[in-house]
Amino acid sequence: MTREYSPSSCIDDVGVYIRAYENQSRAACEMLAANCHKNIKYGPEPRSALDIFVPDGTGPFPVHVFIHGGYWQELSKAESIFAAPNFLDHNIIFIALDYTLAPAASLGQIIDQVRRGVGWIADNIADYGGSRNNITLSGSSAGAHLVAETLAEYHQGKSPVKAACMVSGIYDLRPLVGTYVNEPLRMTTADAVRFSPLFHIPLPSCPVIFSHGGNETNEFKRQTRDYMRAWQKAGNSAHFVDMPAFNHFDIILELNNKNSPLFKALASLIL
Repeated sequence: MTREYSPSSCIDDVGVYIRAYENQSRAACEMLAANCHKNIKYGPEPRSALDIFVPDGTGPFPVHVFIHGGYWQELSKAESIFAAPNFLDHNIIFIALDYTLAPAASLGQIIDQVRRGVGWIADNIADYGGSRNNITLSGSSAGAHLVAETLAEYHQGKSPVKAACMVSGIYDLRPLVGTYVNEPLRMTTADAVRFSPLFHIPLPSCPVIFSHGGNETNEFKRQTRDYMRAWQKAGNSAHFVDMPAFNHFDIILELNNKNSPLFKALASLIL
């Protein structure tokens, strides 16, 4: 079971993809320096910060928020900017959202922090030329879990989120309790149930695009399949985008590819 929840077990060198995140994000940040509002605070924690990239023009623009993965204990918004050029090319504001990592924060604190970040965006994005009525979210791996938990906060149509994209996520945390992943999280089984999106799906909620790479473990594929079915069974809209040529790490880079089926599906909900 530990191997099934180790995404790097399907590839030779995870460092190749981490460096791709870093290099492509650095290049995007340099290219879009004039369009960037950097380190905008949404809360008191040191990592409660956003990088907001705004297209040229007056708006109001659609708003897309990306929440990074890293098993709630790695990465940051600095490696999460790689897709900004593609979104700005489509006149969409792109926001990279940061949050405190475990073990400095518990999973419950991380979820609350991300929810506050999305709430801040809804309340303040008009000041940056964004449309409060067209906010979408995406996340990869742990970021997909945080997207799902953010949506779970809202019931009865009160969510400010128009649509979401969840890629290679974990939606039932119980299998993680006995693995290395849980060492910095220190979840009990009760915690895992409490923080599993599978057990508190909001109704009604927004349309969601689901995806995972073809080269991923069976458990990551099963988690996506089970959660998407539960989402649909609750009466919510869901669509799966097949990405057979990709793995757990390179699939999310396709958000910067205007011709990618993943980006096209998301753009269709935004635009």
